[in-house]
Formats: sequence, C-alpha cells, structure tokens
Amino acid sequence: RRLMHPLDHDTTMDHQIHQTMSLKMTSSSYETVYSEQNEEEYGGEDDYSYASSAGEDEDYEEEEEGMNEEDCSSNTNHKITNDFKQHFVAIGVAIIAALVTHMHINGGYMTWREEMRNDWEILMKRFGGNKNENTIVSNNAAAAPYAAPSMNYIPTHQRKMASEKAMEGYIKEDHQYARKSGGHERAREYRRTDGLTFCPVAHLITSPAITAAVDDSTSTPSNNLEDVEFLLALDPSVRVLHSYYLADALGVESSMVYEDPAAEFLGSYGSDVILKDIDLLSGEEPTLDQVKHILESHLPSSLVDNEHACLLHQYALNKATGRSIRGTTKAYVRPHVSTFYRSKFPSHSVAAFGKPAAKVGPAPLSFTGFATKFINLSTQPVKLYWDAGRISSGPREGQMHTVLIGTVQSMESIGTASHPGHQFFVATTYDKDNVLDRYTATADEQVWYYDPLEDLSLEKRVEEMDKMTKDKKWTAKQRFGREAWMVNQSFSRDYLVKTRMIWLANFPQPYHDGSNTALEKVSNHMWPAEYIGQVHTFDTNHLYFTDLPQELESLTKQDYEPDMESQRLSAMEQFQSTSLKGGTDSDNNKSMSLNVKVVSCAPRVVEVKKFLSPVEVQHLINLASGETGNVPMELSRVSASPNGGKRMRGDAMAEVRSSKGGWIHREQDVVVDTIFRRVADLLNIDERLMRDHYTPEDLAGDVELPPTHDRVVEAMQLLRYDPGDGYTAHHDFTFPSVGSRYQPRRFASVLLYLTGEGDVVENGVRSKSSGINDDKALEGGETTFPRAITTENHDGIKIKPQSGKAVMFYNVLPDGNMDDLSQHAGEKVEKGVKYLANIFVWDPIIN
Repeated sequence: RRLMHPLDHDTTMDHQIHQTMSLKMTSSSYETVYSEQNEEEYGGEDDYSYASSAGEDEDYEEEEEGMNEEDCSSNTNHKITNDFKQHFVAIGVAIIAALVTHMHINGGYMTWREEMRNDWEILMKRFGGNKNENTIVSNNAAAAPYAAPSMNYIPTHQRKMASEKAMEGYIKEDHQYARKSGGHERAREYRRTDGLTFCPVAHLITSPAITAAVDDSTSTPSNNLEDVEFLLALDPSVRVLHSYYLADALGVESSMVYEDPAAEFLGSYGSDVILKDIDLLSGEEPTLDQVKHILESHLPSSLVDNEHACLLHQYALNKATGRSIRGTTKAYVRPHVSTFYRSKFPSHSVAAFGKPAAKVGPAPLSFTGFATKFINLSTQPVKLYWDAGRISSGPREGQMHTVLIGTVQSMESIGTASHPGHQFFVATTYDKDNVLDRYTATADEQVWYYDPLEDLSLEKRVEEMDKMTKDKKWTAKQRFGREAWMVNQSFSRDYLVKTRMIWLANFPQPYHDGSNTALEKVSNHMWPAEYIGQVHTFDTNHLYFTDLPQELESLTKQDYEPDMESQRLSAMEQFQSTSLKGGTDSDNNKSMSLNVKVVSCAPRVVEVKKFLSPVEVQHLINLASGETGNVPMELSRVSASPNGGKRMRGDAMAEVRSSKGGWIHREQDVVVDTIFRRVADLLNIDERLMRDHYTPEDLAGDVELPPTHDRVVEAMQLLRYDPGDGYTAHHDFTFPSVGSRYQPRRFASVLLYLTGEGDVVENGVRSKSSGINDDKALEGGETTFPRAITTENHDGIKIKPQSGKAVMFYNVLPDGNMDDLSQHAGEKVEKGVKYLANIFVWDPIIN
C-alpha cells in the first residue's frame, strides 16, 4: 500500500500487498523475534489490521484472520493451492518491480516506514496508551485519506530497551533527554511553539473595515503585545519549525527529530519522514484535513497541534512555487515615555486607545552601551576577542591589547556588553593571530554571524552544505543548528520593523500575556509596569524572623516532606512576626502584605521596602562576613556565556568587576529557606519550583540528571564591596542554544540590600552611623540602570542601598526577547562596606 499514492491506490492491489506482508510476518526470523511474551505485551496477531480508504476493511480483516489461523501458524504445514501460488507469484513480481522503482527514488524510505511501526508501540506506552490505540485515526477511518500503519512487532534493539523499561526513564541520546513523568509540572507542559500562529485568523485580514474596528477599540494589547507577521523562506524554515513542533509533542530536544531516522530512540519520527509523506499528496491544493491525517498517522491525536498542521499545510500548498511561509506571533511594542507618568502627564497617560494625544520625548542618554551577540556558524569552535587597540604607555607600550571574551562552540552563541566603535575579531582556537573575521559594534549591528559560507551564492551554499553532509564533515545536529540560526536571522528582520528593537533571543519564544492562562501556568509571572510609582500588593505567610532559634541546622530532603515541613514551619512561628519589631500580632495573623512599587517601566524594575527584617539582614551578613558564618568569600568572576565561554581573569576582570562573593542554598537553614519562600511570593510562583525534584531512583542511576528536575533558582549569592569596588554596566541574561526546546534563561534578578546608606559594619555587626564612625559609614554603591527611559534623567535611574529592601528587575520582555535596557551597574563604594545578596530566577528551567 505504501508504494502508491495514499489517495489514488488500487484497492485490489492494496489487499494483495497486505496479504503478502502478512505472509512475510510469519517467517522463521519473525518467530524468533516475536515471542509469546512479546505477543502478550505488545499485542497479538488479532490486533494487526489496516484502516483503508477503500471501505473494504472488514473483508480484509476476515480474510486475514482466516489466513493467520489456517496458513500462517508456525505449528501447521502451509498448504497453498496452485491458484494461490500463481496469484502469489504474480503479485510478488509486481511488488519487486515497485520496490526497485521506489527504492531507487526514495532510498531507504521503506525502511523508515517499517521502523515507524516499531517505535509507535513504545511511544504509546510512554504516553499512557494501550495496544488498542495502535491505529490513531478519526472515527470515520474508512473515509480517511491516510491511515496509521499497524504495529505488532518490535525489532531486537527496541525490544531490549522496552524490556529494561528504558522508556520509563530518561533516554540519553546525544546528551539530550526524553520526557519523563517526573520533574516540575511546568517544565513538562512547556511548549516552545505556543506563541506561533500559522492558521488563517481574523487578525491577519487587513481590510479597512477591520483596521478601523481595531483602531476604535478602547482595549489595549495585554502587556503591550501586538501581532507581528513574519515571512520565512520555505527551505529551511519548514524543516526547522516542524522539528520544533515535533520536539514539543514528543518532549525531546529539537535536534533529535531533525532528519535522524536512524536514531535508536526516535526511529522514523525524524522530521524528514513526515515531510516525505506530505510530498506524496497529489492535487493542486491539498487540504488541511489531509495534512492532519498524515500527522495523526505518526503521532497520537492528542499530540497533534493545529498550528503545526497549518504550517505543514502551507508547505504542501507552497512547495511547488517556493513561496514563503507566513505566520504570526506576539511582539512587545514599548509604550511611549509619556505614558510612564500619571501625575506629570495625566491626560496623556490615560489617553484613549493607548495613544497619547501629545507626546513628550525621552531624555537623551549619556550612556551608549548595549548588548552584543556572536554566533558561530562554522563546524569548528572559535575564539572571540575584544581588540582594545595598542597600549599607549607602560612596559607593554605599543603592543596590541586584546581581551578574550570566550570560546564559542560550533552553532553556539556568546554575548558581552559593548559600546559603539568597539572592535572584535574571531580567531582559531589554536592561534590568536589566525584571524577569521572582524566586527565593529554599532547600535544597529549588535548581532554578528561568523559564516565561512557567507560569500557563496544561495545555490552554491546549499550545494556545499549537501557535500559536507555527504562527506560527514559535520553532524546532523550541526546542520540543524545552522538552519535554525538562519530562521532566527530571518525573523529578526520582521521583529525589528515591528518593534524597532534588536532581536537578541532565539526564535520562536512563547510570550507572557496576562490573558493567556494556559501559558501563565508554564511561564513566570510579570508584574505590570504601566507607569512609574504604580503599586501592587502581594501576600505572604512567610513572616519576618524577629528572633533566631539557638541552633540553626542545614535542611535535608526529608525536612521538605509534607509532615516534617508542617512541623518545622509550626515550630518556627514563635520566632516570627508580621512586625519588624517582633511581638505577637493582635489579630494573630498568619500572613502579611507587602507593596511592590514600580520604579522604572523600561526596563521593568520594582522595589519592595522592608522585604527583610533586621534579624534576617544580620543573619546573612554573619554568613558573609566570616565572623560567625562559614561561607567562603572569593573574588567575584565574570562569565560571558554558559555555552563554552571562558571567564575573564586578572586585570581584564578587575576592570569589569571587583567584589568578593560566596554562594548559599536555601537549605542553609530555616531563615534562608524562609527568604527563598518570600522571594517566590514576590515572583508569584510556587516555591516548590525552587526545590530539586530528583527521586532516589534518579540519584541512584549513572545517567546524567535532566534539567527538568532542577530548581529554577540559583543559589543565593552573597556579595561584599569594599571601598573602590564596583561592577561596570552589564546584563544578567545569557544566551541558550538555538535548538534547546526549553530556551532556559535568567528571567528575573532579585537584589537584597543588607546595608544601606549610612550603615556601618564592624566586626560583622551592622549598625547605623553614630557620627563618631562616619568614615566607616557606607557611601556610594548605588545600583544604576543607565539606559532606563525617562523624560528628564540623562543617566537613567539610580537606586540607593537601603537595608532590608528588595529590588527586582526582569531580564526578558513579555514577548520572550532579552531586555537590552536591563543593563545595570554597581557604582563604586566610596566609603564603608556594602553587603548585597543576589537571587537569579530562571524560566522555564535552569541551564
């Protein structure tokens, strides 16, 4: 049946091929593989059936059943009549001829189709299916143009995997992981493609009537998200986006489903297999239902995404002409600065339709820095250097001053903060003087691609890529990475036109829309920042510590078991209060309310005063000061990228950051644990996301632990800044791999100020300056956002240290892009000592 077009096959031939395949399944080699145990586990011969579009399935099944009972039993001598022999020989000749022709055209495609049957049974078991679900088609299967293949045998290597219950755990394939029914629920439900639309919808129509209706609406886009339409080249965009959808459906990394039919785990779930099936569709305009049936022949119906089907439908319609793929997603369009002030421009900030009647421009900024991103499209790792020019004085006068930013692996990226005019170059890893390319940083050119094939025409480039693949000069994963970056680069142009901002993230990204409740369940909450001074309130039942227990011990996994946790929290109530001064609450309240105040709209920065109690502040200082704590404080480091980038060292690092720091986990003690819980309330996320979700079975195995079971928060970083110490303007976000399904990134940064202006720390004890020791009182050390948009401040905004205050800012925009304006700095401490704690929260998982 698979040798002919699924819509135009001959029913008689279909029946004969079906019988022949049934005979083939009874060979001695099959009997060896298909034991009685496998028959019981994976489905017996009675389950072997086809759903045909000919409307004659019942007759086929009856004939097949009789043949299986009388002719195909391994314990019965087969008696084949002369008529059947002649019939069988004729059909066999026809099959061989068709096979030769088909294999000549499509190579090993039939092998892939056979493997798909085998993988299906295992996949159904992974997702809770049963052997009765082996044909995934609609209720009117008889009229379906394409039917799922039957499955009732497993090849040797996959039978071994199933018997070892490998599919119930993590399958390690190229350092990637399959889905497991454990870990954070939010990670299991996350879909990278959730923000994409390829199906025709009303907002794609641009008629004057609809445009006028939208303009007259009094509703504003949620989180300032607006539709952005993008056009992507048919090749390679469909392959890449199709892989993303498959990865989301199967719960694996995108590179695992990209043209890899030989992969032991995925078999013929490779993206190219489904596209080949769609290529078989005939007719001038294949229908969406036909495409959906093809998808349902490869995936359970519950995993088929409508937008995925529409993407492939566009592919089926456009493949002959090569027209572009058209889609939409949401993009964050930054509001005008006049809307940031309710008191200064009241008539403007609440103007109808979200459009100010009279605009007041933003103040020009004296700081001109920005983020840069470098992508390596070669097959070999390279090193990125900052070329600072020649040294003007000193013992090295006249020599070139270069700073290594980091090593960039093949198809990976790295980032650093820069300024207009900065010079960078890439060189081979073995010789810095072997320069491969040079770049100059400008506000319009923040993203650079090193591409050895850049000078070739598109046709020659594809030829070279095919030749490299044939010669095995790069892996399928590397080719997928290259094509994914090409799609990302194409989308960035449409994003720039819509938003006037550089796209620094990796396309696609799900967006944070307050009205999208399904997405909010798998993404972190974002506090609205409509205007400066806007106040929100959150409640927390993790009250202030106003006294400490005599003994503070580290917490264990058992301490987080429900019964133990409840007892511990109850025992701590005697040391806690809703008042900073302590004492029993007259109303015996078990929760308290804290105010979240917006101090900047662009970037989105909020502060919470009195977030920590004086007792909690002192406890953290004790841990960091070395007086009573045991947290080692070492020279703080700078890292450019999590993907192989090396850290700066020596003088180059000192020019960027000078402080001492140490790390403590929430299990340090009950006080630190309570602070983490309060931070979770500030972020409006479940504090259980800040715990590891490993089981004893996970920890007992020798398989690398998957990130979906990690907590989404880093350890708390305690920092000490002495006089002269500071941290130049930088970003907290890093760049994940383009093919990573989860796209993990630092979502928000929480700063906890332990000392404030005028505070003195002597012998590890914090106190207010008495006037006698003013020379030791903290002065300086402000946190600045030099690119914050205001109407009058040319230097952005400055936040003064205040003991117990929390400041939180988001490193990403609601549409998933990195927020370049989140660049911030720690001003140098003029006098005294500044203590600070950082907590970095990731979304949706940690890198």
